Amino acid sequence: MPILPAPEEASRITCFLQDHLRWSAFWDKRYGVWRVAEDDPDSDLYAEGSNADTVISYITAQSRRSPLRVARSRIRGRCQSVRSG
Repeated sequence: MPILPAPEEASRITCFLQDHLRWSAFWDKRYGVWRVAEDDPDSDLYAEGSNADTVISYITAQSRRSPLRVARSRIRGRCQSVRSG
């Protein structure tokens, strides 16, 4: 039988990700955990946890930790825009 997250946790994750567009999350109903990963093919940032607080804390810590990562992704985005334009 699938394990479902609490509706308020799903809502918290959804709202949180609206401000963290470089991250994705999904609920693994087989194992009953949230799985989150940075949307960057060069990134190995990944976490899982059974409650929203765990993965939200991980994303927050990683987002604060590397301003260079944010700058690199913006530069990469500009380069792709120039190539396609």
